Amino acid sequence: LNSGVTIHFRDLRDAEPWEEILHYEGGIEAFVRHLDKAKTALINAPISVRGVREKVEIDLSLQWNDSYHEHMLCFTNNIPQKDGGTHLSAFRAALTRVITGYAESSGMAKKESVTGEDAREGLTCVLSVKVPDPKFSSQTKDKLVSSEVRPAVEGLVQEGLATWFEEHPIEAKAIVMKI
Repeated sequence: LNSGVTIHFRDLRDAEPWEEILHYEGGIEAFVRHLDKAKTALINAPISVRGVREKVEIDLSLQWNDSYHEHMLCFTNNIPQKDGGTHLSAFRAALTRVITGYAESSGMAKKESVTGEDAREGLTCVLSVKVPDPKFSSQTKDKLVSSEVRPAVEGLVQEGLATWFEEHPIEAKAIVMKI
């Protein structure tokens, strides 16, 4: 979740000191690639959206693969939310809106409309937000409920995905055809 961080582990208790250095530059884009390593990706590289709006920083990476499972991981200030929350619902709304809009504007839309479940079929996604004062539904922090996160995430994701779909028409067509 935090590219560029270096962690040094040292064990100096024994006669032979032991040291392990962990350093990873890839960030969440590499995390998505790792999660999808056993699957065939529909696009060459994961889509990444980064930005800050209203003091909410988002870092998003996603890609579609040949499976039919959705794999979604959400984090707030590096804390995992297994139940998602406002950032997840904002992401899903923006994703569905962008894909539906692209399918209609490109003439690829069929008679039936694209649902959110359709849009997320075969999707692997990691969404990380940094929020100054996050509010969670419980002490276990399994669900983010901060209302200020939704418009920030939805706006940034919609802008970032819409731009990517416009700039990558061949890959966008492959995604919409799978859906």
